[in-house]
Order: sequence, then C-alpha cells, then structure tokens
Amino acid sequence: MRHDAHLHTDAPTAAAMALSGVSRDYHQGREIVHALRSTDLEIHGGELVGILGPSGSGKSTLLTVMGGLRTPTTGTVEIDGSPFSALPEKKRAQLRRRCLGFVLQGSGLVPFLTLADQFALHDRVLRRAPATERRDELLAMLGIGERVRAYPSQMSGGEKQRAAIAVAVYHDPKVILADEPTAALDSHRAHDVAQLLAQQTHELGKATVMVTHDERILPVCDRVMVMHDGVLNDQGRYEPP
Repeated sequence: MRHDAHLHTDAPTAAAMALSGVSRDYHQGREIVHALRSTDLEIHGGELVGILGPSGSGKSTLLTVMGGLRTPTTGTVEIDGSPFSALPEKKRAQLRRRCLGFVLQGSGLVPFLTLADQFALHDRVLRRAPATERRDELLAMLGIGERVRAYPSQMSGGEKQRAAIAVAVYHDPKVILADEPTAALDSHRAHDVAQLLAQQTHELGKATVMVTHDERILPVCDRVMVMHDGVLNDQGRYEPP
C-alpha cells in the first residue's frame, strides 16, 4: 500500500531531516578511509526510506552521522530546517533525545527493566511527566498491551522489536532511525515488524530511515536507496523483481 499523500503537498515544507554534502573519513594508520562520501539526502514526514547495502558499505556510518552520534567530516545535517550536526555535543545530545527515535537490531531494550520502566526511563531523561495514556495506546496499536509489565527476557523476538518501536516513537520524535530491525527475525516476524514501522511512519507522520540488508522488507518502503563503498544512490520507488 502506497502512501504518496504524505509525500506530496501543495505547500513545500522543510525536510524532517536533510543532509547536504555530508561525508565521514577515518584515519587507518597513514591511510584515510572514506567511509561515507559526499551525500545529499532529504527525508520528509510520512516517508519510510530503506537503505540497502552489504556489510562495510557505509550504512552504519551514515546512520550514526544522521543520529548525531558522530559528526561529519564535511557537510551538514539539519532537523526540520535547523542545524543539528554543527551544534556543540551537549546541545546535539539534547536535540537527539527530543527529536530522534532509535530502533536497533535486537531491540536495544534495557534487559533489567520492565517494558513500563523503559518508558519511565525516557520520561526521566526528558524531565517530563509520564504519558501513560499515550504509552498504552501505542502498545495496544502494536498488539502488546498485555506485556507492559514484562521484562525483555519474557518476550518473544517479535514482541521485543514491537516494544522497541513503541519506545522509539513514545516521545513523538520527528525522525526514526532503524538499524537492521529485522536481522534476527524469521520471514514472518520480519514482515510484521517492517509493516509496523511503515504503519507508525505513515499514521504518525514520522520520517523513518531503515538501514538493512534484508531485501524481504523492501516492499514496505516508500523509497529505496543503495549504498556501496560509501556512495548512496537513490533507486526511487521499490519495484518488485
């Protein structure tokens, strides 16, 4: 199901996230490794972008730069038209906590906290009152409302990934960054998790980037890009083989 209505409006709006001339180099002995070459990219609210590529192609480097975990060697990253990558680390971390949601391979949930406590941790970090009603609505939407008191070890792989999605969007971020969210799942669960990410993207108007090597989940993407040797190429709309 396509959601083009989210991508085309009469009045142009600032991209939820925009990269302009972004590159990232590393020093390896006397050599310089160009992990990410000059990249321009805009992602808008309601758009799910899949980035495909083999290990070592630069996908993870791209995601860490987009997430403000690393600064680019050249170029800039903006969120909603405002500087992000150029900010001092403390301000960048504050903006990252408010505006970005992360979905990681293996869920990234804190193992010794119940699902309810994972949300409470976000509230404490952001110094805000608990939004219990929103939490419960998200969990119900994702079909795991009854697991709110469960620990990660008590959940199935699919439940943990759904929980990770709920936690990632709980604080209403503008951008969701998903790093191999289906890598440890079988085909059925991978499809379900990808569909849920697409649903959250489109229904809540998030801008989502999903880095993956899993071609099974590309049909849920609005746009597919391929990375090879640090170069990102836009493949446009996904077309099944």
